[in-house]
This record gives sequence, C-alpha cells and structure tokens, in this order.
Amino acid sequence: MANCYLPGAGEGWLGLNRRGGVMLRRISAAIFAICFPAAAPAAAQGADDPFAAFAPYSEASRYQIDHTPWDDFLRRAVFEVGRSDREPARSSGNQFRIAGTRLTTASRSRYRFEGNRVMFHTFDRDVIEYIGLYRDALQDTMNRVDYGDFSRNEQLAYWLNLYNAVVIHEIAKAHPVSRPGRIRAGENGERLYEAKLVTVYGVALSLNDIKYKIVYRYWRDTDVLYGFWDGVIGGPGIISDAFAGDRVGGQLAINGREFVNSMRGVDKVRDSVRISKIYHDARPYFFPDWPGDLYIHLNRHADYRTADILSTRPENPRASRFDINTADAESGETVRPPVSDNSAAVAAGADLGSRWANLSSTAMRGGLSGEALELSRRAETRLSRRTGTVVILDVYTDDPDTPPPQSLTVESDEAASQDDPE
Repeated sequence: MANCYLPGAGEGWLGLNRRGGVMLRRISAAIFAICFPAAAPAAAQGADDPFAAFAPYSEASRYQIDHTPWDDFLRRAVFEVGRSDREPARSSGNQFRIAGTRLTTASRSRYRFEGNRVMFHTFDRDVIEYIGLYRDALQDTMNRVDYGDFSRNEQLAYWLNLYNAVVIHEIAKAHPVSRPGRIRAGENGERLYEAKLVTVYGVALSLNDIKYKIVYRYWRDTDVLYGFWDGVIGGPGIISDAFAGDRVGGQLAINGREFVNSMRGVDKVRDSVRISKIYHDARPYFFPDWPGDLYIHLNRHADYRTADILSTRPENPRASRFDINTADAESGETVRPPVSDNSAAVAAGADLGSRWANLSSTAMRGGLSGEALELSRRAETRLSRRTGTVVILDVYTDDPDTPPPQSLTVESDEAASQDDPE
C-alpha cells in the first residue's frame, strides 16, 4: 500500500490499496490529496457549456464509491414517519403563536405530519463537522478520478448524495431556521439553492445547477425527481440510507411511491385535484405532453386511493400549496413556548450529537413542542400498522469481458483503527 501523507494537514492521509481503490484512512479538514495525476478539469472541455462535461457517457463502471459514512449518518439522523394515511393535519392548540400576534413560525399545512424528518435538534458541532467533511470528500472524489470511469448509476448516486449532503450541512449550520429558502450561503451570500457551493471537476455548481442542469438534463427517468431532498416538508422525503449505484433505481422508486401516494404529491381538496409543485417545475424536462405524460408517471406509482383521485384526469391540474417550512422535528418552528421547555429533557436530547450510537426516535421527545410529539405519535401508529415492504432493486449482472469495478472508500477514524494491525 502506498501512503500519501498530507503535510500540515493534521492526521489526514490516504492510501491506495492493492486493488487500486482510494481509501481515506483518517478524516481531517484536508480530506483528499492527489497522489496521482489529476484528470483535466471538465470546464476545459466546453467553456460555453460547462455542464456538458457531466453528460453520462459510460455504461460500465471502473470505480464504485462506498457511501458507508453517509449511510451511518442518515440511519441515525433521519426520523422515519411512515407512509401517509391521508389524514389531513388540522389546527391544533399545540401550535405556538408569537404572543400578541396571529403569527406562527411552524408549518400549518394539512400535510405537515408527512415525510421523513432530519433531527437537527440533536446535532452538536462534531456532527455538523462530520457532515461537512463528508461533503468535501465527496466533492473532491470527482477531482481525482475521470468522470467517465463511473457508470450512469454511480454518477446519479453521486449527484444525489452530494446534493442532499450540502442541503443538510447548510441547514444544520443555520438551525434553527423556519424556511431553508431564507438561508444565505456562499461567498456572496446568495440564496441557498442559487449559491455556488461546490466545485466538481473544475466547475462551480449551485444546488439548482446539479438538479436542473445536470440530473434533469441528462437523466430521462422521471424517478430522479424523488432523489433530491430540499429540506422542506412539501417536497420528496429523505430516505434513511445513502443512494448507491447498484440500487439507486429501486431506492428512487420506493421514495417515489411514498411521495405520489401522500397528500404532498397528489391531493384532492373538495372536488379539485391538486398535484405537487415539483411536477410543474419538472414539466419542461419530463412531461412534454402535459398532462398526459404526467398521469402516466403518477399512475405507475399510485395505489388504489391515489388512482381514484387521478381518474378524473383534469386537463389543467392545479399545484397544491407547497409547504416550504423546514422538514425537521418541529416542522420549521423556531420559537417555542416556555411551558414546553424542560432543561433536563433538553439536555438529554442535545447531548446525543456526540453519542450517535444512542440516537433513536426517543430523541424526538427531548424538550420539543406538542407539534413534534404529535408527529412522533403519528409515526409510531403508521409504522405499527406496516406488515411488510416490497423492495424493487436493479439486478446487476457481471459482464465476463469487463473487469470488476474498483471501490472508492471513505472510512471513519474508528473504522480505520479497527482495520489497522496492532
């Protein structure tokens, strides 16, 4: 194994294992060093259209990215609420309003108890730093390996994980924040989705660039709509495992089924069919024959209740009211009434960030509002009714004429120490 030490970068170093895979053995502020000649920046391939460099052009994969660190994080940080039961949330006395006004910082939408949440209230500085290190490591991966050495599915999983990691990291740094769209980020303080927050293969990218100018542009599968977590209640939920190249199709299909069959995706208000704003935004990319193409897509995921709503096939389906509040445990609520504060309970919940092995749904109960407790109660009820899960996965078959892909692995300090001989 050839080790490449990073002088002046703490304990950071990476090694090339015998199979040629790149393995990060310690996480530090300097995640990767280039231990071999870097590929030419993608921007040089087309200055007029730098995004053209990210067009998928490989079916076989020379490399695979191991997203285990992101898997570990999501399985602890995501609170699963279960499939929607289509029971609209109603106004509650638990919703806190700012004294002397009619204002509330929390969501008041009819579907505010749908969709998985990220438990930002449990994050401490170590956790936020961990997210940032993974984000930087993933960004830099493409600077060390030719983009064409990844298959289409590996590339797609890469973009989805990078996008979601950036969103979670930026919200975590700003938390508590009621609406992610209000976050100002980047050197110029632009809005979250418009700021150039990552540089991949020599191209500065915003979140909107990744979504619209790369993935929507080059992947024609409509299920890619369900891979982007924008940090808001109204959009597709976040899944509790990282996207992986060998199963990204199945992961997107499962998340799409959850969204389409929720009120966030397809709803009926009185006699009017309402669909999510995300379908209107994606219309130029995926639904040229509107709304016929849309109904074909929706019916592919619809259960019997949703199919019944869609059976009227209105010629001009209206967009539902999109909930832009933060998809955290509090539905974006940033101010809580003093009566709900319990110093002991808050302390018990806040300390979980440094003890991730103990992070579970019980963290939802530490000093939170009645709205968060109602979310927890509904989630437990839904999950208790679940009797089984059908998982659809892409089946990977080996081509005997194609060499097996090499693995790019990012390991935590703890995992690395276990692998090292004494």
